[in-house]
Amino acid sequence: MKITNVETYLLDVPLQQKAITDAQSRLDSVEFIAVRLDTDEGVTGWGFNWNYTKGTRAVKTIIDETYAPVLIGKDPLFYKNIVNDLHYTNHFIGQVGITRVGLCAVNLALWDIKLKNAGQPLWKYLGPVKEKVKAYNTDGGWLQTSVEELITDMENLIDRGFDAVKMKLGLPDPREDYERVKAVRKRLPDSVKLMVDVNTVWDLKTARFWGNKLEEFDIHWLEEPMNPFNKKDHASLAKSINIPIAVGETIYTRYDFRDYIEMGAVDVVQADVTKLSGIDEWLDVAALARSYDLEVIPHTNVQHILHAQLAAASPNVPMVECCYESIMDIWEVPMEVKNGYYILPEAPGLGCKFSDQVLKENRIG
Repeated sequence: MKITNVETYLLDVPLQQKAITDAQSRLDSVEFIAVRLDTDEGVTGWGFNWNYTKGTRAVKTIIDETYAPVLIGKDPLFYKNIVNDLHYTNHFIGQVGITRVGLCAVNLALWDIKLKNAGQPLWKYLGPVKEKVKAYNTDGGWLQTSVEELITDMENLIDRGFDAVKMKLGLPDPREDYERVKAVRKRLPDSVKLMVDVNTVWDLKTARFWGNKLEEFDIHWLEEPMNPFNKKDHASLAKSINIPIAVGETIYTRYDFRDYIEMGAVDVVQADVTKLSGIDEWLDVAALARSYDLEVIPHTNVQHILHAQLAAASPNVPMVECCYESIMDIWEVPMEVKNGYYILPEAPGLGCKFSDQVLKENRIG
């Protein structure tokens, strides 16, 4: 089997819900890069990556001008060698960032070919340890929502079958964050897990003080409390508060996860396939975390189809984030959550092909 054609699609997909707001950003659409790999045996692989904000056109350029010439003529089943070769085409200008975003998209397309050739979806190919995957929901906890709206949104999620929800923190005055958490926790049943996410904007002093204050509300984890590149402060924080610390949304290599784990700076590993270099590196991180008896709960916005399947094949992944629900139907076979659980796909492949309608109506390059 040989790759005969590489095609990329730049998409901008509007959200069909209230604007996403957290301590870092506000957005009402998501940019995607889609990669299509055709082969001489008629098997086509689809991969993708995405961006909170704009700038994904640069990823398209990297794939079109640097990766595509290397891919043509390669046997996609030797995907590990291919990914390694692609990495060394531009590693001097990007160990992470734009080049790795593109590398991941290609990695996913290669896996899609591999799985279609094997006739199985990802979770069955890897070997499942569970038949359904629990979901927790973030879509009810956006930062700019009023307290009453916040409570209403959370209660609606519980009515739909979710028993774990997350809310955003990171307002200019942490006292406001505290009061919002207090109001929500008061209204939620004790059985419902409540997580909080600061999106990296606190410093160590703030995180230590408010982390201890929030403990009274039985917080399941404190997510991204500080700058993710400052592992030393995370290790210090972990020793001074009792709430588990979750990080991973802005960690991009298995080596960084290794350092966090070895320093005792993380309790919940939120490895994200689309922030790493693809499925293989995610599996490396999950195995590493398991050797330290740590849970992996993937950071997930639009990549539910990947993380739910990886969770089904990973014994240390108890649940997967559910977020950006209004665009879960962008795929050819949409991802669904029913009664708080993801419905796993049965078709061979990754399931990461956008619908023809989405490709046509949202293509910008």
